[in-house]
Amino acid sequence: MVVMLEGWYHRESRDVGEQLLSTSQSVREAPFRPYMLVNSRGGSDLRRTTLHFEPGKTYRLRLLNVAATGMVRFGIEQHSMRVIEVDGVDTEPKEVNSMQLSVGQRVSVLVTAKNSTKANYAYHADIFTDIQAGVDRAVLPFTSIIEYAQGAPLRNATSDEDSTVDWNFFEDIDLVPIDRQPAPGVHKWVPLEVRTSIFDDRREHLAFNNRTYESPLVPTLTTALTTGYQAFYPDVYGFKSNPIILDPMTDIEVAMFNNDPNSHPFHLHGHNFFIIHRGTIDNDPAKYRASGQYPVRRDTITIPPKEFAIVRFTADNPGAWLLHCHMIWHGEQGLMATFIESPYQIQNNTRLPQSVKDNCVSMGIPLSGNSMGRNGIDLPDEPRGPFPLTGL
Repeated sequence: MVVMLEGWYHRESRDVGEQLLSTSQSVREAPFRPYMLVNSRGGSDLRRTTLHFEPGKTYRLRLLNVAATGMVRFGIEQHSMRVIEVDGVDTEPKEVNSMQLSVGQRVSVLVTAKNSTKANYAYHADIFTDIQAGVDRAVLPFTSIIEYAQGAPLRNATSDEDSTVDWNFFEDIDLVPIDRQPAPGVHKWVPLEVRTSIFDDRREHLAFNNRTYESPLVPTLTTALTTGYQAFYPDVYGFKSNPIILDPMTDIEVAMFNNDPNSHPFHLHGHNFFIIHRGTIDNDPAKYRASGQYPVRRDTITIPPKEFAIVRFTADNPGAWLLHCHMIWHGEQGLMATFIESPYQIQNNTRLPQSVKDNCVSMGIPLSGNSMGRNGIDLPDEPRGPFPLTGL
């Protein structure tokens, strides 16, 4: 049973993006709130979001957070759940009472229905506001129904005092994959510090290592395909694309330090990574977690404020892969980096479809060259800003 969790803003995405990138602090920090949809349905009529159970059956709920920004917590009154998969990676079952899903994360759980139709039960899919700097995090409650019988009394539907859901979320680092693989070593270390700041264009940007992302004129994959041996030079991809070159079959460790006041779900294209360590930036030993011999793998990891995560993967999939915050507007505010993996293999094994070339021509995008459509590292007037203002 697919349970697709969405946030609806009653606004166009472009409007929200323009608000967050406004030069006016009062405009940036004007709160906006999402409304929860389940399988693209919502509203006050709970029949639209009811999940139907038959007594005694075991259901696999495929929980998907497809919201633009909202983190969701999920739980079912008087029912336990067994996690069996995260982000497409099967895991040994782990019994939980509730869970938290960041944007882009997917989790499968097994839920065994009760043997009686005497009652229906509430389920919760509460959405958090975790997007605006300067705006306190809030929990926006959403409750609907696990229905065994139409008209049966509903249990635990109203207040937290009556709830049987404890909201003590499980740690993904504690999961064990069915396909047990030891973690790779470390050939290349990539440190990435996350910060939000006012930049010298008077806008609020997010950045890795104080470098905020902006798409190059020439797509990164096109540059990798058309610059020959210079495809190994990070400069050809543009300063603002945050380029990181990976040699083929090297083991990569990425250390992400979240110095931002908000949580961020970081998603890597092209790979599942091993989660190796989690902890706090101030090195609180009570909050340090290390993986076991066979670390869990996934493609999206949540890093809370003032915490870090260390992940590893092997560069065995040539391509141009983004690492980015899965909150859509945080991406627009610049929280992205680009891994260019095995440039020579890209050139030997990849061809752009003619339809892609035709689209580029119609949009005035060059079909070759560096990030500015020139040869090699000819980038004399490449824009490199904006940069963070000192002290902000």
